[in-house]
Amino acid sequence: MKRLTKSTIIIAGAIVVLYGIGRALPETEEAYPRMRAAAAAFRLEGVKDGVYEGKAFLLPVSVRVKATVAGGRISSIELLKHFNGQGKPAEAILDEVIARQSLGVDVVAGATHSSLTILSAVEDALEKGKRR
Repeated sequence: MKRLTKSTIIIAGAIVVLYGIGRALPETEEAYPRMRAAAAAFRLEGVKDGVYEGKAFLLPVSVRVKATVAGGRISSIELLKHFNGQGKPAEAILDEVIARQSLGVDVVAGATHSSLTILSAVEDALEKGKRR
């Protein structure tokens, strides 16, 4: 009887968690256009030379980056953490950010969620360079 009760509790808990994730994801997808616009609007002017860490979390993706600015340009971006599920292809977006010197780059098809989270983490890092 105890075994049935534990199983029932575990199953009920899993259903609640999955329901919560299911409710949160559509709200996140509605935020995509706003996130793209914010990334595209970011300007590198005013970011002082230095090394800055940034992070972003967009359920279920978690990202931490280290961005280096030298001579007023983004010279490198190191991905310190990317908990992503299937969004690993989004990591290629970092090369495009460096090449264009802009966060207003196209997201990686099939990895939109991770792409936007990575861009948010880079923006978080670079914003620290404006406050320095």
